[in-house]
Amino acid sequence: MIKVLFIAPYPAMAVLIDECKAEARDLDVTVKVGNLGSAVPLAKRAEQDGFDVIISRGGTAKSIEEVTNLPVIDIHVSGYDMLRVLTLANEFPGKKAIVGFSNITLGAETITDILEFPIEVFTVERAEEVGPLIKELKDQGYSVIMGDVVTVHNADRYGMEGILIQSGREAIFDAFQRTRTIYSFYQKKQTEIDLMKAMLETEANDFVVLDHEGEIAYEQWKSISPSLIDVSELSKDGELNSQAVIKVGDEVYKVKPSVLTNGSRKYYLYSFSKLGQPIDETLIKVEHVSQLPLIIQESEQMRNCISLIGANIKKSKWALIGENGTGKGLIARYIHYLKLEGDGLFAVAMARDFLENSEVDKDIKTIYLQGIDTLDFYEQQRLEQVADYCCSIGINIIYSVLTENEGLFDSGVARIYLPSLRNRNGDIRALAAYFIADSNQSFGTSPIKIKEEALDLLEKYHWPGNVAELKAVLYDAAAAEKGYVLSTEVMGPLLESKVSSGFSIKDDFLQGTLEEIEKRIILAVMEQEDGNQTRVANRLNINRSTLWRKLKN
Repeated sequence: MIKVLFIAPYPAMAVLIDECKAEARDLDVTVKVGNLGSAVPLAKRAEQDGFDVIISRGGTAKSIEEVTNLPVIDIHVSGYDMLRVLTLANEFPGKKAIVGFSNITLGAETITDILEFPIEVFTVERAEEVGPLIKELKDQGYSVIMGDVVTVHNADRYGMEGILIQSGREAIFDAFQRTRTIYSFYQKKQTEIDLMKAMLETEANDFVVLDHEGEIAYEQWKSISPSLIDVSELSKDGELNSQAVIKVGDEVYKVKPSVLTNGSRKYYLYSFSKLGQPIDETLIKVEHVSQLPLIIQESEQMRNCISLIGANIKKSKWALIGENGTGKGLIARYIHYLKLEGDGLFAVAMARDFLENSEVDKDIKTIYLQGIDTLDFYEQQRLEQVADYCCSIGINIIYSVLTENEGLFDSGVARIYLPSLRNRNGDIRALAAYFIADSNQSFGTSPIKIKEEALDLLEKYHWPGNVAELKAVLYDAAAAEKGYVLSTEVMGPLLESKVSSGFSIKDDFLQGTLEEIEKRIILAVMEQEDGNQTRVANRLNINRSTLWRKLKN
């Protein structure tokens, strides 16, 4: 049987419901009396008390919907109900009006027009509107007011005749029938939800679902204590966080994010699983590439590069060949997503570090290796063997190299040549627009465009640091510019300082032994990278342990 809580807004309805429920043998109906706010506590307890459906009427039904997860059936005011009260009221002398919510007034207006009853109809959205409206109607000479419980209460309060529009047997039986229909649909959907929950429990022991505001919509924790997870760090501004590995207590867990869509609403599912293979986070960085990276390709050179990637997409071993700063890391992530559509993790490591520990977790599907150029011949041969094994078990290997290395790359390697920025001049305008927009979102800078004269300066500069240098220059310019347009007054000095500093070395910089000069170079890079040893090691193509040793000496 369907267990129904029927909240009657007035006592007379409760008597009629008791008569009608005897004829609805498939419904277990409990009747309570409560109007508007007084009905809310009853509705809040209904789910806990085991009810399946709530029935009520008008404003009371609206109030209940806001505080319960159960389906709420709003009793219609039938044509019979309206005819009865209008016929009765038509015999009363004086000006008459109907005041109520739309469930009452829509039908009333039609009937009064058809029967030409001299009765005005007024619709309210909230119960708080009823009192002031009735007082105004009294001032206008109205003496009889028809409506719901709140309407009649206010009419009495102002000394007017109040007539309650009651729901008859027809409306109650109609509500019973709609209860059966809604409950059947609700049960079907609940079964689907329970099935989905069971599937989720099978797929992942620990997961959390967040809504677009970062609030928890659903969660399940079996091996992780939720107190150890900072949920606010998972989703930022309604966007997926690409963090792929987190430390929970003494354990390291993989985090797999995905988007769930329900109608127009987006939810973010984060599932956690223990890392199968321990990872030294100082040597290998693991991330989830959640969307296809944007590649600016206005120039023919970049279009050819992207076209070549598409032609080789089935290959598992790649070599990205180009100068530092040309965006090899971005292209590596582009290849990873294009091949796998976001499935599997993306890892970045120095080639020598990878040789020392080449065992990786089963969810890592692409390994991007840097520092190939610093390996000796025997290390390169060993790396080739390790790479072939990785490819045989479904892992993509992407090399980052400055120049082509015939000894390392066999015929199965897809060679992708990344043009320097000075050879893809046609992309500078679009890149500048992208970096300005990114600066706005990341740092709250004010410029939104760049003057043509300033753009000319960018296009004439030789860009030895390629796209990475362009990005740094535009970030600096955006931070310095106080207006909305990047001007030559800001851009010019920045580029001039780079040109002058690029060709000047302090007299004492190259003095002393090779070890002393090397130490000065390392310290200079450390200053540029704000002391971040991982970035320093990457720039110098050495591993972190080597860097630490050189700094200590």
